[in-house]
Amino acid sequence: MREKQLPLFLVALALIALMTVPAFADPIAATSPSTGDRYAITPISGEARAWVAGSWIVSSASLQLVVQVTNVGPNNIIFRTLSGTIRFDGRVYNIVADGWRGDYNRVSKTCVYQGPAVAPNGARAFFIIYGHDTSDTQQGTYMRMWSAFRDENAVLWRIDLQTYRFKLN
Repeated sequence: MREKQLPLFLVALALIALMTVPAFADPIAATSPSTGDRYAITPISGEARAWVAGSWIVSSASLQLVVQVTNVGPNNIIFRTLSGTIRFDGRVYNIVADGWRGDYNRVSKTCVYQGPAVAPNGARAFFIIYGHDTSDTQQGTYMRMWSAFRDENAVLWRIDLQTYRFKLN
């Protein structure tokens, strides 16, 4: 009888181990947001395109943001942007933090960031940037983000970005 109990004990031990490993490996469970948490969004790659005078202008683009969670609901997370820049076509747009807000939908894993920025020449601009999560990791989340933006010269830009979001300590 004792010989039969040892394999059963080993199977039970293996099942307990399998049940606990996913809890530690789940990136969402490991980074459940709370009010006051800060996250950074950093660029991986990006491109901006505009049709000007009959030809395409293509430029690298990047987005750098620091956001803070202001409200956590069952389906949505509301946050404000603390700082950031948007760069393309050799220009840097500095975010006006007081006017930026954002929303993350936990169900669809999509987000929207919106608010004013200051162009290099001092003119005001307004960005609406959409995104969705593409891959979760233990430390953060890869995202695809995009925007259609009319610059201070009335040129319409299409901005496509690959970014990475992670929690700041």
